[in-house]
Amino acid sequence: MDEKHSDKEFATRAVWSGTQNVDGAAVTPVFLSSTYQLTDERYQGWADGAQHTSLYSRLSSINSEAVASKIVALEGAEDGETFSSGMAAISTTLMGLLSSGDHMVASADCYGGTYGLMTEDLPRFGIEVTMADMRDPASYEAAIQPNTKILYVETITNPVIKVCDLEAMIAIAKKHDLIAIVDNTFASPFSCNPINYGFDLVIHSATKYLGGHSDLIAGFVVGRKDLVAEIFPKKVHFGGAADPHMCYLLERGMRTLHARMPIHTSNAAEIAKRL
Repeated sequence: MDEKHSDKEFATRAVWSGTQNVDGAAVTPVFLSSTYQLTDERYQGWADGAQHTSLYSRLSSINSEAVASKIVALEGAEDGETFSSGMAAISTTLMGLLSSGDHMVASADCYGGTYGLMTEDLPRFGIEVTMADMRDPASYEAAIQPNTKILYVETITNPVIKVCDLEAMIAIAKKHDLIAIVDNTFASPFSCNPINYGFDLVIHSATKYLGGHSDLIAGFVVGRKDLVAEIFPKKVHFGGAADPHMCYLLERGMRTLHARMPIHTSNAAEIAKRL
């Protein structure tokens, strides 16, 4: 675990951050409403560009904001958005930040869905992707071009479990003035906070450790406020919104992350020892 927080501090944030106190309820209720009353306060918030104003659930909802606030607190980020899946978070992030003519470098061993997006879909929009060896930071640097905009890695690759040298990768990103994005799904914020290393954006498939019970599909992107603001309009356009009931289940799962992760990691260590 990163040294910036103690187990107790992390547990407190996992349990209480983001929870919407409605009439004293200890848990955020499920708001199964597609629309919200257009009060003067909500109207002004939306007019001022506040992306977290609950007007229409495809844009934002009370439940999606609750879990977004929780992952922002756990990752130490400035802002964040909730999505209907990890792939919705990844695709919306990349399409929100890249344009035709841009280039990015990513890991050849990244998640299969991510690999397909980068090798099949992004090139159709004029976005070039070079796949490099994440275990060899020099291969990443060698792949950088004048039009490179993003460096993309996974903390621990899914499913082949290769571990990224975050310090080496962020040094390359800073040297070449690139946006550094990391998929932190397999480490979780309990074990690693990439923002502490200098990463600009952190992505999660919340389907895995964050949800924790194999009964939901969800995703997050958190990080720099200015970049999240660039991504939000594409979330609105592409429609990858998270439904309120799923967010309720996700909040329940995230509240026990601190209790589950030590068991996950000890089990993994035992398996590794026996291989």
